[in-house]
Amino acid sequence: MTFVKVCGLKREEDIDWAVELGYNAIGLMLHNKSSRAIDFNLALRLAKYARKKIKTVAVGLTFNEVKKLEAEVDYIQVYEKCESTKLIFAGTEFTLDIKAHYYLYDSSRGSGEASSFPTFEKKFLSKLILAGGLNSQNVRAVIEKIHPFGVDVASGVESVKGKKDFELMQRFIAEVRDAK
Repeated sequence: MTFVKVCGLKREEDIDWAVELGYNAIGLMLHNKSSRAIDFNLALRLAKYARKKIKTVAVGLTFNEVKKLEAEVDYIQVYEKCESTKLIFAGTEFTLDIKAHYYLYDSSRGSGEASSFPTFEKKFLSKLILAGGLNSQNVRAVIEKIHPFGVDVASGVESVKGKKDFELMQRFIAEVRDAK
């Protein structure tokens, strides 16, 4: 079964929806230039609310953006190599010298615009999470073509930028679960 993360949550209600629909993880965006950014206090409150319900990921460009939340979440996702034991390394170049639980490839580089995915070395597929422009119309084909460990969605489940939509979240996870 494919791992599914929904990123950019801002409300407890969003977490409840993710749990109800069977998502595996939620992302709390701490990079302040993102339209999904939340401040540290809200991120801390949401991480505590999600505890024991669903896996949590603090998301930023740099370790400095997420380090204050590291002890409160299951994983940190950054675009730089760091010494965290909870690392999801986000980038476009993966090497085995980067010690990470997972590797996240965002084809859109944060824009949410769909783009094609490159061919990945087989050794990374069991730890590969794909992101970037995924939605209920394209996620099944991406999974069936690449067979990644997981997928990550943000704008693809929003009817208004930065606000999650239950029906879109429901459609997205249904397509993921139906993928072969």
